[in-house]
Amino acid sequence: MKVKVCGITDAKDAAMCEELGADALGFVHVEGRTRSLPLDQIADVCSTLGPMTTKVLVCSPMSKDEALRLFERAEADVLQLHSLEPMDVQCLKDEGVRLIRAVRPDRAEASRFVESVDALLFESGEPGTGRAYDYSRVPVSVCKRPIIAGGLNLNNMRSAIAMNPYALDVSSGVEDASGKKDPDLVAQFVARCKE
Repeated sequence: MKVKVCGITDAKDAAMCEELGADALGFVHVEGRTRSLPLDQIADVCSTLGPMTTKVLVCSPMSKDEALRLFERAEADVLQLHSLEPMDVQCLKDEGVRLIRAVRPDRAEASRFVESVDALLFESGEPGTGRAYDYSRVPVSVCKRPIIAGGLNLNNMRSAIAMNPYALDVSSGVEDASGKKDPDLVAQFVARCKE
């Protein structure tokens, strides 16, 4: 199972997560979010990572044109959208952008996007709040690459793993009190996903 560590805020955390086996790293560019970074800083950190680590720009653009501009400036590999409708998402895919679309754990909503994305990220409630929910509600069978996110940590990740998703996405669940990623928590989380 793949692991995405999201909410990376500096090159040190990025290098540590990469070294500990994270498959993908998420960089947030959403105004008002605690872990949000300027695009030039995201690009700088992405440039320090190896080719085997997928760099994901997490954003909520108002249009497909804005999405493309943000993606190009961040120099990421994959665009994770928390906005835009299926038609705009499809246009981005047609331009060769690799895409993850965040959706609620709802089969009908997920079905609207399944044809126009590379993966669906399931999260309940407001994105980035770290709220856990009943992971058994995630309709993993609706797409080829379901990613479960939202409030995951070492205490509740087993119920998400039991759903057999393509990947788990963790952020605050592997942080210490300062909001930085904790090497021990990251190592344990990755190891359990790879068992």
